[in-house]
Amino acid sequence: MELEQEFLQLSTKFLFLNCGSQIADYRNEINTLLNELNGLNYRGARISDVRSPVRLVESFVNIPVHEDTLVVKACFLIKSLVGRQKIALPEPVALGLIVWLRKCLERRFYQVACDVLGTLQLLFCRCSDITQLFDFFISNNGILVNVLADPDFRRVEPRNVSSALLDQCSSSELYVAAVLCLEAILLCCEPLAVEVLETYLTIVGNAVLDLVFKARPESFTELAYYSLATSAVNCLRIIVTLDESNEWTNGQLGRLIGTAKSFIMYGIPDVGKLVPQRVPVSQQGIPEPQHIPISKGGKTAKTRKTRTHHKNKKGLSRTSGAGNREKKVPDAGDINRQPYSEASIVLELYSKGQPSTGGCYQTSDSDYSENDASSSRAQMERHRTAKLRQTALVLIGTVAQHVEKRIMFGYWHALFPDETRTPATVSLLNCLLRDPSPKCRIAAIQATSFLLYKSKPFLIQAESSKKALVSFTPFSVTLGNMVIEMYDMLTQALAAESDLTVLTQLLKGLTVFIQATPFHRLRAGIASRFVKTVRPLVRHRDATIKVAALMVMGFLISVPDLTEEIAGLVGIKKLAQTPTGNVARSKPVAKAFDLELNQEENEEEEALDSDPEGDGTSKWEDKQNDSTSLEANDSDNAPENSMSWLVQVTLENLGVNGVASTVMPVRMECLQVLCAMTSHYSLLADHLPLVAQALINAFGDPLPEIKLYAGRLLDLLGHAIHTELLLQDKIDPEQLNVALQFWISIIPTVTEQIQDVRLVATLRSVCCDALGNIGVHVYEKFPRDRQLALISLLTGCTFDDDSAVSSAAARALSVYILFPSLRDDVCYVDNTIESILRIMRDPNLTARIKTSWSLGNATDALILNQQHHLQHNHQAPQESALDQGYLMISDALLRRILEVALESAKDNDKVRSNAVRTIGNVLHLLRPAQLHEQPAWSPLCQDAIERLIQNIIGSSTVNVKVKWNACYALGNMMKNETFFLPGVGAGTWERRVFPALCETVINSPNFKVRINAAQALSIIGRREHYGGYFSQIWHALLRALEQSDNLVDYNEYKRRDSLQEQLCLSLAHLLRFATKEDVVPMASLLLPLYDAVRGNWVRVISRILPEKSATLLESHRVLLELRKNNTGDGEPIPASSWDLLLKCFTDSDVC
Repeated sequence: MELEQEFLQLSTKFLFLNCGSQIADYRNEINTLLNELNGLNYRGARISDVRSPVRLVESFVNIPVHEDTLVVKACFLIKSLVGRQKIALPEPVALGLIVWLRKCLERRFYQVACDVLGTLQLLFCRCSDITQLFDFFISNNGILVNVLADPDFRRVEPRNVSSALLDQCSSSELYVAAVLCLEAILLCCEPLAVEVLETYLTIVGNAVLDLVFKARPESFTELAYYSLATSAVNCLRIIVTLDESNEWTNGQLGRLIGTAKSFIMYGIPDVGKLVPQRVPVSQQGIPEPQHIPISKGGKTAKTRKTRTHHKNKKGLSRTSGAGNREKKVPDAGDINRQPYSEASIVLELYSKGQPSTGGCYQTSDSDYSENDASSSRAQMERHRTAKLRQTALVLIGTVAQHVEKRIMFGYWHALFPDETRTPATVSLLNCLLRDPSPKCRIAAIQATSFLLYKSKPFLIQAESSKKALVSFTPFSVTLGNMVIEMYDMLTQALAAESDLTVLTQLLKGLTVFIQATPFHRLRAGIASRFVKTVRPLVRHRDATIKVAALMVMGFLISVPDLTEEIAGLVGIKKLAQTPTGNVARSKPVAKAFDLELNQEENEEEEALDSDPEGDGTSKWEDKQNDSTSLEANDSDNAPENSMSWLVQVTLENLGVNGVASTVMPVRMECLQVLCAMTSHYSLLADHLPLVAQALINAFGDPLPEIKLYAGRLLDLLGHAIHTELLLQDKIDPEQLNVALQFWISIIPTVTEQIQDVRLVATLRSVCCDALGNIGVHVYEKFPRDRQLALISLLTGCTFDDDSAVSSAAARALSVYILFPSLRDDVCYVDNTIESILRIMRDPNLTARIKTSWSLGNATDALILNQQHHLQHNHQAPQESALDQGYLMISDALLRRILEVALESAKDNDKVRSNAVRTIGNVLHLLRPAQLHEQPAWSPLCQDAIERLIQNIIGSSTVNVKVKWNACYALGNMMKNETFFLPGVGAGTWERRVFPALCETVINSPNFKVRINAAQALSIIGRREHYGGYFSQIWHALLRALEQSDNLVDYNEYKRRDSLQEQLCLSLAHLLRFATKEDVVPMASLLLPLYDAVRGNWVRVISRILPEKSATLLESHRVLLELRKNNTGDGEPIPASSWDLLLKCFTDSDVC
């Protein structure tokens, strides 16, 4: 109370004197009162009634601007009241004071500058809008910009001793005050729209960079230099953040990194203090990023935009940093995303890694000593240097976030070490090993993570040399050595770290690095070293550490090119060879149709049934009893059916043979790890009963997030089981029985989830998706009543109010159409297609995407049914063209399918890509009677063909998947000889289709589109069906082969061999159909392209698979036969034409 009473008395006197026009008469009294007010102890007590301080501060604007002594003392009092007493000034008062202080600067600059600028720092953050002041402070001629360029810019005469005595601050102090004030302005503007500062960023950025590069520590006091450097680096961070176009940032990137690098290890013992220097871009050319396939077949990952989460700085606990995934109920997009793909990484700006600004900027680092008078000089020194290092590290992280990865990669050499590093080498990871401050270590990890994020296209080039290099080290080997050294340092940091918060961030940074590392190109041992440290952490007492360690292992087993070393570390017995491309799609479909199960097989396999749950439990107990030895031994020495230590940990945490973890993020991460394991089915194959129990426990969890990830796990595991059975040439009865028991045990729980309408729709839809992955082998083993129950459940769900559930159910039913017991069920097929058509009109895009795929799948099944029927009746394809054919649905329903597909072909790209496939399937199914007897079909077919053509030749904005599916659809249509019969449109559609495909096969920028166009052009089975377009198609294929080596997009390189192979197969197809009349035109078109075509033909013959080479060899043989038969009427064919064709399309791989 003493402080408040004294303050009230003195402020009342001051207000009485500091008003009216007689202020000059009371100057001495006002000066005395300011001295007394400044002499009060504002640190010892608080002023509760803020009205008196506000009135006092508001009256300062009455002090004449030429009274520099009074202005300086008033500024000191403002800083005491606002900075230490935390008096909240109303915005009008703050703005009034800013205007008054600005006038003071204009009148008596060098006498008041330091104090006024220090006061302005506090006042700026009390105002919501200070844009009207930018011209005065930060324009090209602004006071702050000019001070940073030259502190003597306002002096009329050269500075001398007498003038220096009159100044209140030196040049070095003026520098510091100007930078601090500038930082306050930028901090106030950071949350606002970028446009506010856009025109000033370049001016301010250049001014700050120039100052940092010319300022030297010896010209400042130690405290002043730390303040200057810290504020300047923070200013640069804000400018980089606000520079949306990145034009200035990219132009000054070398200087920005040089500035940050000079301070990231500043003050650490035995490390020299660097002066800022521009970092040059790497002398070795920046490599083009390599294309990384999203998936290797099977379930594919969805992509999303990069997200960076700024965590709330208030109320943040370490446990809350376990990851963003446990913060909310995941949506369908999150659930369908691969658990440990690049898209699943969400980088977070952890608060402890960010320099604190305290809500409003502090006037100087001396405030810290005032806040803690007992702090020693050494402690304050450590605090100041740590804050400077932290700010510099955050600048690197911010630059890495905002600069294009390809450009940033050219500066890695300055930030990451190679094998020549020493403890004194200035690098990000040396900060991690040597910095005593946990905040700095966290900032170093974050900066490293931002640099590594999405760097996979560059790191894919890293490799270890297989032999000693003497004279020349390739860039790829240099990069490989850098990666290996980085892993060594991260492993050292993991082993040495004792702070749990830093350890959590370290583990998360390691996940980013793992995802980007090409382990298969580097020497073995990298993963073994860090797994040795991470493995005990999956059982750590701290839940956050446990989650982060599980994430590391999840990312490790999700590496696309898994090595034998990694497989051994987690207990994978064999590396699965996942089929890709057409094999992944066609083989399962073919196997499903070839599968025939009879009653004898059913009885035989039922006789083999045992109690897998009991066996599994005993195995589990054996492993529990011997868990110590299992953890100690490598998986290579484990028994054939032993459980991986990682599987054991995840199941334990999910309550299998024990108590489930009480921490939700742990349970969720365990489900995620199991999701990743499904791509290595051998890890789980012997333990399906235990996994089923874990799933049942997870579905019974009260938290919806856990249920959702359990549904996703079931979906992926079902797909893995199904794929494993499909890829077996001979089904293992024991494996089939285990899979059957797994589904029998889990289906009742899944049914409960689907039928509970109180649950979130996402969970119910994921469960429906999972039921779609039961697979043909397991489904056909179910008793009939269980089969009917499944169909009834899913059929009912197609009428669900939520479109996600109804579309997922329709998708599952469309998969079942391929099953032997259902494919001939007319009623089932009819009802399923009716459900799909109904949902296709749903306003929800996701539902339409899923059902458009379902419709394509259903029409695929109709074609396969038709083919199966024809084969069963031993009917030749030529006869089927004139026959009514076998079509198990009505013409009216088939017409509705086509009408819906035509409408969908104008929808979103993801819907269109499936719609054009459906159109092609329907056109393939049509028969002459339909086109002759039903007039409604003719305009529909014309519209369908035109829609396919438009999707092929459409603008570059058309999705490439739409284009290649449209090419495939046209090929599908041309398999149907009905369209070549007279009177059903023959001769009309060819004018549009053949030129469109020819144009595409030559000029499409996407090689997969070209491949499908080439396939479509070679799908026709008779020479007469090509008609007069034979030469045009021949020429197009020749030109396409000649141009196939011209890569506009380097990402297409991986498809070049496939394109050339398909073009050669298409040319061979035409050669086999060529007549004597075609030989001369074909040779004349070949002549100007001969060298390129022959070279590619020979290369393809030398590398093509033997089963495909027969087509190429046969074309040469047919051409020879045609030449031998070159007798009879007509003009003889020149020998040169024959020789040219035979020499070019040789049957030998010798040029």
